[in-house]
Amino acid sequence: MQITLTHAVQSAVEPTPNVLEVATMFGLGIDQDRTIQLIPKTNLTLSPARLIFVTGASGSGKSTILQLIGNQLEHDPNTHTLNFDALPKLQDKPLVDVFPNRTLSQTLRLLSLAGLNDAFVMLRKPSQLSDGQRYRLRLAQTMAMAEAQVIPSQLNIILADEFCSTLDRITAKALARNLRKWVTRSGVCFVAATTHDDLLEPLAPDTLIEKHLGETLDLIERPTQ
Repeated sequence: MQITLTHAVQSAVEPTPNVLEVATMFGLGIDQDRTIQLIPKTNLTLSPARLIFVTGASGSGKSTILQLIGNQLEHDPNTHTLNFDALPKLQDKPLVDVFPNRTLSQTLRLLSLAGLNDAFVMLRKPSQLSDGQRYRLRLAQTMAMAEAQVIPSQLNIILADEFCSTLDRITAKALARNLRKWVTRSGVCFVAATTHDDLLEPLAPDTLIEKHLGETLDLIERPTQ
């Protein structure tokens, strides 16, 4: 499926004396009525087993892109969307028992994909994990929930803002590689946004969106084989 993204905001510049003085010093004009096209009109393809990577500087509009995608899909009966940052709270039980309706083998596979396959870690509860480990558990939880959605006619989509931003870079890259493999196998469409462009190589995205500060972005799609 294809959706169209666009988002404009009204300039909020107030012509205070200091603003006017600085504008005069640098020869800038002040236009309070100017409309800023924060996200230009962009056609985006969402399809099974597709990984979309949104990167750019902090404040450039990456989160806005994810919000626009989520808003468009909210009432679409042909899609099932999971927001990585809005998952239900897991019960505080050992990680090997934390996913309902999952066999031990299935749970171990998901924990391994999220880098939580250490025996001592798997026997801990979510409340006993570090912040980084809890983040990785949320990734395993997202995978489990996406795999449990088995309506053939629906496209499974996961939106993940600030993807792996809080993790050390070695762990982040390892998780990114595991995610790329999982997306290909599971058929889920995954949209990841982060300022860390070092994840470009391990994610190997099908679509790269580089959002620049201001009103422009670059969209690059990998040619289909």
